[in-house]
Amino acid sequence: MIQKQTMVLNEQKISYFDEGSKDSPPVLLLHGVPESSMLWKHIIPEVVSTGFRAIAPDLPGFGQSDQFKTKSTWENYLIFINNFMETLDLDEIHLIVHDWGGIIGLRWACDHPEKVSSLVISDTSLDPEYKWHPIARKWRTPGEGERIMEKTGNKTLWMKNMKNEVPGIDEDVLEDFYCVYQTEQSRNVILDLYRSANQKLVEPYLNLSKIKTCVTILWGEKDPYVDYEFAYKTQEKQLSQANVYIIPNAGHFIHVEVPEKVKPIIGDHFRSIMC
Repeated sequence: MIQKQTMVLNEQKISYFDEGSKDSPPVLLLHGVPESSMLWKHIIPEVVSTGFRAIAPDLPGFGQSDQFKTKSTWENYLIFINNFMETLDLDEIHLIVHDWGGIIGLRWACDHPEKVSSLVISDTSLDPEYKWHPIARKWRTPGEGERIMEKTGNKTLWMKNMKNEVPGIDEDVLEDFYCVYQTEQSRNVILDLYRSANQKLVEPYLNLSKIKTCVTILWGEKDPYVDYEFAYKTQEKQLSQANVYIIPNAGHFIHVEVPEKVKPIIGDHFRSIMC
């Protein structure tokens, strides 16, 4: 059983997984919304088994990590990535991203392509053609977002809905995901994040083509939030070297919904690097 560690970073408690030998090449795994590092529960052992070190933080405000003392904006998460890596003495990393972890991580990768040893992208896009899904549009709307968020205070109902959406998801994963919804203050983390992104901020970060290393893109065929067409668009427009995998009959949270289908793809990605 993998165990979370904690550090204090800028007077914030940060919870994170750090598995594998410290001498092994580091892999940074970034989760999305409303997730935590528990998204990677089944993936971390696979990464470690291929000879790599897996590091997965609870992003500030998610899981057991304290939220920012200021707003939980896109920019603040980019600063966090730099500070977190510096604290762990990480320079070049292999990067795995999902959902908002991709919006954060891919923007970071565009700024630091020389630090990206390889890249795994799942169910996330910086493509300006992407339109926010209906729930995201409500979250981005002042007043309406707060009203929608109030409903997530009903934990029993939220858990039931998530179990319907992600059949077979582990209870401990759901419990960790729910942390961001526990209070009005914690729920503002999601609202701040969604409201901090706009088209102008996206447009400068369409230069993933600077990344020349090994890239794997994997997606759930039935992702209701980010259509799998964006897997192919990312490959076509920016990362022609990428291998694309669409997992049949899987939704958005593929790493905890169909981990047995995801793990071999992740394993092959890292074994190909070690060859």
